[in-house]
Amino acid sequence: MRMTLLSPLALCAVVFAALAESVVLWAAEPVRLTATQMDALTAGAVSLGVSAWAATTGSNTYTYASTSTTASGTPTTTVVTGSGYGEALACCGSSTNTSVQTTYYAEGDRVIANSTVTDTSTPWSSYSYGFTNVIAVE
Repeated sequence: MRMTLLSPLALCAVVFAALAESVVLWAAEPVRLTATQMDALTAGAVSLGVSAWAATTGSNTYTYASTSTTASGTPTTTVVTGSGYGEALACCGSSTNTSVQTTYYAEGDRVIANSTVTDTSTPWSSYSYGFTNVIAVE
């Protein structure tokens, strides 16, 4: 004589409930990751900012300001690069003034950055340019 205590569907429901409870408990507990696991999860980051302005006073004057930034990374985001450029020109006035400012933020195991701003003024004109290049390697 054969006796069935639980139907196959009921047995599956009991096993699922037992496994689900352990998964919920496991997911709620923080786990310390190894260095290899962290390298697989984290990525480098680069953020850039460039501003430029130009001002002059008088009649028949000319001002120009332009900025551009670019950031890109590898498909696995282990290397992220960024570059930014800005220039400003003020011409032909009784007083001229220009300024370019660059800034960056980068995260990674190794960060290489270079930022340069140059200002040139004459009695009739001012010219400023600046650039920044950043490489972050995770």
